[in-house]
Amino acid sequence: MADRFLIVSDVDGTMLGDDSALESLAAWLAPRRDSIQLVYNSGRSTDSLRRSVAKTLLPKPDALIGNVGTQVESFDTSTPLGDWPVLSGAWDQNVVRQVFQEIEGVALQPAGFQSQHKVSYFAYDASEAQIGAWQAQLEAAGLNVKIVYSSQRDLDILPTGIDKGTATAHLADAWKVPLDRVIVCGDTGNDIAMFEQGFLGIVVGNALPELKSLNSPRIFQASDHFAAGVGEGLRHWFENSESAPLRRA
Repeated sequence: MADRFLIVSDVDGTMLGDDSALESLAAWLAPRRDSIQLVYNSGRSTDSLRRSVAKTLLPKPDALIGNVGTQVESFDTSTPLGDWPVLSGAWDQNVVRQVFQEIEGVALQPAGFQSQHKVSYFAYDASEAQIGAWQAQLEAAGLNVKIVYSSQRDLDILPTGIDKGTATAHLADAWKVPLDRVIVCGDTGNDIAMFEQGFLGIVVGNALPELKSLNSPRIFQASDHFAAGVGEGLRHWFENSESAPLRRA
């Protein structure tokens, strides 16, 4: 697959949000699928993503990354792709829950948003100081974890080294796709990890400030929203940018 391109996109607020734009993007992708591997990367579970593919205009992907990078699966077979996640330290979701039982202002998200390697809470308008304090409490409990906060609401606690970005890098490595042939797309804070891996990137026009503030020649800030923004970014990398590595494709 080294001669192919890997497009890894968030789903809600990135691919989904405008049906007409998604239909146009799907039409643009269809004749190019021989040279493109498509992956959806979401905070939702892989089962939930499969339901969205079945019920919407989302093009069929080759793989799914779910639960903020803690799941990596083949779309067709639901089998895990490679040895993932690889834990680098102490992780115990029960201890995470015990710690947060004592914290005010947070609420455990529904069971469908929890997984073996992710504990998720609602924490509205949390400050950096609060998040830092929670991180310290988790570490004091002997855990080696990472807090991912997005949309001024969603608080995900993950094992250190596991997120949307490292899962994408793992998949690209497993499929032997070079760095300059990976394009990531997103709209909220839990997508930042994808943009930190050195891939080419697309931030859709409706993205939240944490992504709109990213400034790098490898990140394209689209004007269009949702799937239209993804399409705008793909055209930029594939067709219009003289300096982009994809220009030679």
